[in-house]
Amino acid sequence: MELLHKNKARIEALSAFMRAFNETKDGRERKQLYEEYKDHIQSVTPVDLFYVEQYREDTPLDVATIKAQANKFVNLFSAGLKHHEMTSHKHPFFQALLEENEAILEHLRSMKPYFKKDADPNVEEVRKDFEKCLDFEKKFVKKENILFPNMEKGVPSTKPLEVMWALHDDARTLIKKILNKLGTISLKDQTMKEIIGDYYYLIYGLTQKEQMILFPVADKALDEKTLDAMYEEAFEYGFTFLEKTPPETESEDESFEDGFFKTKTGTLSFKQLTLLMNHLPVDITYVDKNDRVRYFNDRAERHFPRSPSIIGRLVKHCHPPKSVDMVEKIVEAFKNGQKDTAEFWITFKGRFLHIRYFAVRDEEGNYEGVLEASQDVTDIRELQGEKRLLDWE
Repeated sequence: MELLHKNKARIEALSAFMRAFNETKDGRERKQLYEEYKDHIQSVTPVDLFYVEQYREDTPLDVATIKAQANKFVNLFSAGLKHHEMTSHKHPFFQALLEENEAILEHLRSMKPYFKKDADPNVEEVRKDFEKCLDFEKKFVKKENILFPNMEKGVPSTKPLEVMWALHDDARTLIKKILNKLGTISLKDQTMKEIIGDYYYLIYGLTQKEQMILFPVADKALDEKTLDAMYEEAFEYGFTFLEKTPPETESEDESFEDGFFKTKTGTLSFKQLTLLMNHLPVDITYVDKNDRVRYFNDRAERHFPRSPSIIGRLVKHCHPPKSVDMVEKIVEAFKNGQKDTAEFWITFKGRFLHIRYFAVRDEEGNYEGVLEASQDVTDIRELQGEKRLLDWE
């Protein structure tokens, strides 16, 4: 269901302008196009960008192409979008995101003296300040795992959200490049200056897109109750450069209801079942036959972030754009019976993870979904010989 009001005439005009603008490289023609559509461009709203032809769910453009054009059109539409820019908000969820943005930009501004022509900074000091940029991840994962899933329920297209996630991945890649090159080449080296410049441009651009487009649309699409729940979830990930006090909430009965989970292999209370699932040494996520996330266990040490907001979300929206094709390939192979398992192994934050996908089928072999299981097997891989005695001492 689309919860956002749209101006059909303006959206059609903006779509035509964007299409024609991309089809010509001639500067004079582009200037004429701008003048022709000037009234529509200057009255553009953030909501319009979730309806325009190029960003619709069925657009023929891939995420990489949309992303490459994003800065250009945000700049072209900035005169109209600035009227809707969010700089403060009464709800603590949005206000926390805005305060994070200001803290992030202030940190980047504080590093600018390092790059002055006559500067000769200590490399380790520079490294420490760039390592602090890794903390931007807290804001990225809150958007990907809390904000995006809730927005998906009320926006006409998820393409702008997919583009934003792809920009997060670009930022992650660039900060790794910077940290890898620090100490090996000079800050004055042209390659280094370009990478750092790209990083600054990307982060500044992200905050601009958030405050002029993403947050204003979210403000229209999300109600107070949803925002309250999202703010509570945000404390699972923390805040970039900020200390926040969690809101007081009423405790819930962990047993969920009076009753038991009964099968031929045993009977558990819902409290026991929940505790067992959360104490498994494996992260699990269940996606139903309609490709929507229905459950994940809530381990204290999850390898990858999960938030209650993803429940009911299409699985393709739970992965970065660069991984979506692989996920869809696995699901399709499970559905048509070609495959029953898929596995991968990666090194993540210094740990060796074994990630497996299993097709879930009922007694008659009917497809009921996918079980994802990821396990840290770093220590298991190093086991040798046998251990038959308890040696806790």
